[in-house]
This record gives sequence, C-alpha cells and structure tokens, in this order.
Amino acid sequence: MQKNVLTKAVAVALATLGAGSAMAQSSVTLYGHADISVDHVSKTAGVRLIPLDPATQGVKSSVTRVSPSGTSQTSFGFKGTEVLGDGYSAGFVLEGQLGHDTGALGQDGRIFGRQSYVGLTTPFGEVRLGRQYAPIFYSTAFVTGERFGATDLFTEGGATNNLQVRQDNQISYWLKAGGFTGSVAYSPNAGSLSTISAARGGQVNGNVGGILGNASSGTESTTNKTGRAAGAFGNMAFNEAFNMTLGYHQNEFDGARFGVYNAASPNALIATSAFILDKYQAANIGAKYVMPGSGIMFDAALGQGVYGFDNSDDLKLQFMVIGTRVPVGQWTLSAQVSQIKFKNFTKGKDTGVMLGAEYALSKRTSLYTRAVQVRDDEGTAASMGIAAPVVGGPDVIATAVGFRETPLFAGANINPGGKSTYFGVGIRHSF
Repeated sequence: MQKNVLTKAVAVALATLGAGSAMAQSSVTLYGHADISVDHVSKTAGVRLIPLDPATQGVKSSVTRVSPSGTSQTSFGFKGTEVLGDGYSAGFVLEGQLGHDTGALGQDGRIFGRQSYVGLTTPFGEVRLGRQYAPIFYSTAFVTGERFGATDLFTEGGATNNLQVRQDNQISYWLKAGGFTGSVAYSPNAGSLSTISAARGGQVNGNVGGILGNASSGTESTTNKTGRAAGAFGNMAFNEAFNMTLGYHQNEFDGARFGVYNAASPNALIATSAFILDKYQAANIGAKYVMPGSGIMFDAALGQGVYGFDNSDDLKLQFMVIGTRVPVGQWTLSAQVSQIKFKNFTKGKDTGVMLGAEYALSKRTSLYTRAVQVRDDEGTAASMGIAAPVVGGPDVIATAVGFRETPLFAGANINPGGKSTYFGVGIRHSF
C-alpha cells in the first residue's frame, strides 16, 4: 500500500482523470487528514428567533473544547485505480470523516459519508456513480486557499443547502482538456425527505423528518421528485498563477415541508411551516491568483441562491468571500472576510472575519492558530409560514430548519442577532 499527501478535495476529484495514459498497473492509496485543536468559543445571547416567543431567546455562553477539523476536515480515504489499457481505467474512492476528540464518525454516522463512488475513465472523460460532491462545491474548492475546515469562510457559499455540498445517488461525467476541468451531474434523490427539520441521526423519523442530506434521506421515490438534483461546474486554469470557476446547482423539493424541531419533543415538530417548497437554484463564480515568485495568493467567490415555494414569494440569498495567504519562510499568514445575506425575507445577514497563521514543521505537518468572528444581523421580522414571524440571517435560519448540516465553528452555532467568536490552536497532519 502506498501513501500520498492529498491536501484538498480537489486532489481526489482529479486523481483518476487521465490515468488511462499510464502503464498498465493497479494501485490502492490510503490518504487523509488528522486535524485537532484546543479552541475557545464564546457566544452572545442575541435576540429571540421568534420575537413573540420568549422560549426562543438565545443564551450567552463560553466554552473551551478539544475540537476536530479546525483548518481541514479530519478524514480518511482509500482510492484505487486499475489501468485497463487503451486509455481506459477503473477506479473507486471510499472516504469517511471522524472527530479526533471522541473518535465518532461524522457525516451522520456514515463510514464513508464524504465520498463513496466507482468510476470508469475513458479517452473521452470519466463517469462516476455513487455518493459524491455536488459540482457547485468544486467551484469554490478550486479557489479557496484554505482546506474547508471549520474556520474556512469559503464554506459559507454552501451553508444554506447541504445538497450543494454532497449528494447521494449521483451520476457524474468529468472532462479534463488542457487547462479546463469540468463536470456535470444528476441524482434521482441527492438526499431530501418530504419533511425537513434539524433532526438528525436517531432523531429522524416520519413525524419530524430530518436535515437535508441525512443518512436515511437518499431513497429514490416512485411518486415524486423530492431530492432530484442536477448541476455543473467548470474551472479554467489560464496559467499556473490564475484560474476561474463557474458553478450551477438545482434540486427539487416537489412539495416538501419544513419546520422547527426540538429534541424535547421527538415525535412532533414544534412548528411546521405552511410554505410548500418547490425547488432550490444556485450559481457562483470564483477566482484565485498566486503572485509568481512571492507565492502570495488572493482568492474570491460570490454567488446567489433562490428557494422557490409553491404558495409564497421566492426566498433569495447572496454571498461573497475574499481571502489572502502570505507565505513567509516556514510561516503562512491568512485572512478572509465573508458575508451571506437574505436579499428579501428578513434581510438578515452574517458577516465573518478570519485571521490565521501556520508554521510548517514538514511538508505534511503544521501547527496553526485561527481567530474568527461571525456576527449575525437579525434583520426585521418576517413570516416563515409558522404562527409568528422570525428574525435572523441565513446561518441562523438554515440551521434552525435543517437546511444546513453542521452549525458554525464545528457545531458551536450562532444566536440570532448575536456574535460567535472562535480562537483555536492546533496541529494538522496529512497522509
């Protein structure tokens, strides 16, 4: 068994493209990241999610944790390739996620919840079948200078819909030609139940539903289009210093409902929205530039999303993020600024700032520190289809109703109208 250093999801995405030109051989690669830190997260109380309901008031809190995935997702994977000759090869990827703090599996308890697919590469591109990243995910992955860890603000682009990140049952086609890399994909059910809520794992049942993308949500339906998804992305590397990306995503809800879940009432939602979900559409664009010689990097991404309803106005979102990384010997300094906001609805927004530093002990191992703050501007009260209006930006609302899988800062979350501040020191090893 051989070991390779794979520092980004992009490396796995491209690993089998073009493999057919090699000499006939078979190989299996073990790869992954081990990332753990000691962090401190403080949250202000903010305001009530439902202004008329005192029970929805946030709580001021402060906690010190041993926490996984501060700068990269703690993960492990197996990648196999068999070269068949004449430009053809077969391959597979099995990739899981865990937390070094407890040893528990991530991705709703799935062993290979990050990716699990089999592919066939031909002289005309590659076809992959199984659980995979959504195409629009790569539109951001190809430009972020970070590694999609808990402190990478580029993750905000997919924070309001889990199906923009990973999809069950995906059929994808990949093509690499010169500086261009692209894919198109389709899934008959990327991972949506007919009822969506913040319930997850053992909490999921027929009465309360569950988060988008939960482990039991990918069953294809014979009666509706719930969860059906399609998307595409393209990356153009104009040279070694500059690349640009475009991404598109759409998934059907076909009448799915959503509501507010409380673990204290496991068999019924405390509020179910009267709004009937139709579909979600999103598009984004990204760019990255690395200054020749100095290695200083600048990156940016922006995009928008629209939740369509059968019986209400569309809900519109917009996000943007910019960042930089500056290498100084064995040190690397980094900074990011992000904002995601509702263009209508509450008009709430979430604004984040990240500062970081890393010291490379070797090519595979680094010490790091991150300081991040995200502030929620709750906007004005607006109807969500439940008995009383709500307030909050996209991070707050998406978490409350189960559209977002992992709350801010590896589960720390943010209160409506509040701010969450993170400071952590950790170690990261790639293998």
